[in-house]
Amino acid sequence: MDRYLLKHKTADSHLGELSIDIDTDEFSFKPNPEYQGPLPAFLFYKSDKISENEQIKMWVMGRAPDPNNELIDALIDKIGETKYDAYSFFKHNKGVFITDKFYVESL
Repeated sequence: MDRYLLKHKTADSHLGELSIDIDTDEFSFKPNPEYQGPLPAFLFYKSDKISENEQIKMWVMGRAPDPNNELIDALIDKIGETKYDAYSFFKHNKGVFITDKFYVESL
């Protein structure tokens, strides 16, 4: 299981603890009650039609480049992988994505 502090570049405190177990397909988040900053989609747009586990998984895996990107082979090489793996991109990029200011730090 991998554990991270989820952070936002404009906030002094962390949003909470993100836990990911790829082998069992388990994704969970424990919020920091002190946090008052921007929220990621899985917290801001909660849905009762999709489980929390799936919402967090979609957010994490969605932070990887599109597998059909014309440069994907070079990007896969750059992170030291031999095939496309969205979670490997998440770990390599520390959760950073170009559309927001969220990132993770390993615990």
